[in-house]
Amino acid sequence: MVGNIVGGVNVFGGGLGLYNAGGNIGDLGLSSDTSCADHIIAWRVRNNPGLDFVPGGIGGDPARLDNIIYDFAANPTGETGISVGGFGHPECLNTGDQNFLPATQKAA
Repeated sequence: MVGNIVGGVNVFGGGLGLYNAGGNIGDLGLSSDTSCADHIIAWRVRNNPGLDFVPGGIGGDPARLDNIIYDFAANPTGETGISVGGFGHPECLNTGDQNFLPATQKAA
């Protein structure tokens, strides 16, 4: 970021939209651990009251459309890896597998 303007959108695990069958009704943000752990906890918090009628997402998992993405590839310069799709996160240790989270609901 040296020489760049600070600002814009900061997307991180633990931030999810809340959706009822009619659409978006709010947002949920958790931040106290790694992005991976925050995401898994937020997912379960959103699922519990049934606010997971997710209309779309970029996650690539048809059962969990807005799931966290782990797609970091090695950086040729040796620095932090690069997200292949642009929305990825580095994987964390001991946070559970995001592929075992409850599937999101489908709007009627």
